[in-house]
Amino acid sequence: MFRSKLDEIGKVARNKARLVAKGYSQQEGIDYIETFSLVANLEEVHILLSFATHHGTMLYQMDVKSMFLNGLIKEEVYVEQPSRFESSIYPHHVFKLNNALYGLKQARRTWYEKLSYFSTENGFIRGKVDTTLFCKDYESQFQIVQIYVSDIIFDATNDSL
Repeated sequence: MFRSKLDEIGKVARNKARLVAKGYSQQEGIDYIETFSLVANLEEVHILLSFATHHGTMLYQMDVKSMFLNGLIKEEVYVEQPSRFESSIYPHHVFKLNNALYGLKQARRTWYEKLSYFSTENGFIRGKVDTTLFCKDYESQFQIVQIYVSDIIFDATNDSL
């Protein structure tokens, strides 16, 4: 995908390109086994908001712009060369992916697996009912992390956490 950002007078101020896999052409059972989406239940978000309000804590929100590029894929996945970026030397070659890419059915799952592994390795406990919720105790303080697709919401009983 290729986009240009224009300034006030219509001149190109910045070009932006993103390599995107054509995930719509993947076939279940051949190219991927399952799709996965991190969706926080609305009631769970309400509980987190109520908790923050009751304890007078500040919620912080973060959007991970490159989330799909941070997951390692386990399957062998090949993609065609993107249009307008074909190699003149090898026009019929394909790319073998090591990491997830925008458009892949595996991208959300691999991102969640990596983030979940990192969180649990650093002392967070994943929720049993809500697997997008992670908690960590610090003696009399604790921290809560809620994941929703590429957004992460943080709350803690102490701002230094």
